[in-house]
Amino acid sequence: MFLNLALIGNPLSHTFSPFIQTRFLKSSGLNGGFCCFETDGGHALAETIDTLKKYSFKGFNVTVPHKEEIRQYLISENEVASGVGAVNTVLNDNGLKGFNTDVYGFEEMLKDGGCDMKGSEVLLLGCGGASKAVLYSLKNSDVKLTVVNRDTGKAERILKAMNFDRASVQDYNFIKTDRNFDYVINGTSMGLKDGVFADMSSVGCGKAAVDLQYKKGLTPFLMQMSGCGCKLLDGFPMLVYQAAKAFEIWTGLSPVFTVKEIAGELGL
Repeated sequence: MFLNLALIGNPLSHTFSPFIQTRFLKSSGLNGGFCCFETDGGHALAETIDTLKKYSFKGFNVTVPHKEEIRQYLISENEVASGVGAVNTVLNDNGLKGFNTDVYGFEEMLKDGGCDMKGSEVLLLGCGGASKAVLYSLKNSDVKLTVVNRDTGKAERILKAMNFDRASVQDYNFIKTDRNFDYVINGTSMGLKDGVFADMSSVGCGKAAVDLQYKKGLTPFLMQMSGCGCKLLDGFPMLVYQAAKAFEIWTGLSPVFTVKEIAGELGL
C-alpha cells in the first residue's frame, strides 16, 4: 500500500515539509510520498481538497493562508484545533478530521530551548494564524502578555474568542519607546520576503527571543534581538515537532529523529 500525504498552502517554495515527512516515511519503513499543492483559497481550495480525496490521500498539512478556511470542509476537529480556531493537520478517515499540531510543536520547541514562560512578562508580535497556537499554549501559564498588532480590533476579538483575559493589546507605536520583557515572540511574517523587520532597538529581552519563522542563520527578527544578550530561538524545531505529531496522526507511528540531525541534513 502506498501512503499519499501532502501539504496545501500558498506560497510553498520555501517549505522543508516534504523533506521532513519523506524522512519520517523512510525511517518508519513505510512506502509513501509527500507532495505540495500550492493553491489559492475559495474555489481553488475546494478543488484541491476534492483532488486529495479522489486520490485517497491519507492526510495533509495545511499552512498559510488556509488554516481557518479549511475548517468548513471538516466533519470534526479535536479540542486543540477548536480552541485555537485553526487547523494545520487533516486526517482523511471516512471524512476529513481536523487537528492542530502547532501548539504541540511550539511547546516542544520551548522545552528544547529550556524556556518556561509561566508567570513571565511576554511580548507577542502579531495575532494571526501562527500566533493563535502561541496564545492557546500561554493561556493557562499565568503570563503577563502584551500583544502588538497592526489591527488592534482584530487582536482584541481573537483574544476574546479564546477567552484570554490577561492580555493588553497595542499597536506598533508601543515598541518605539523603552520596554522590557522576559520573552519576546515573533508570530508575524514580517521580513520573510524583503528581510526587513520592525525596529526593535527599544525592546529589551531578558530570557529568550523566539521566532516562529526559520531560515539558515538568524531571521530578521532575531537579528534585531541579537544585542539583548538573551537566548535566540527560531521556529525550525516547532516545524519538526508539529510535523512529527502530524505523522503520528496519519500513521499511528512515532518517527525517530532529533531536530539537530534534521537541521544538519538540511544544512541549517
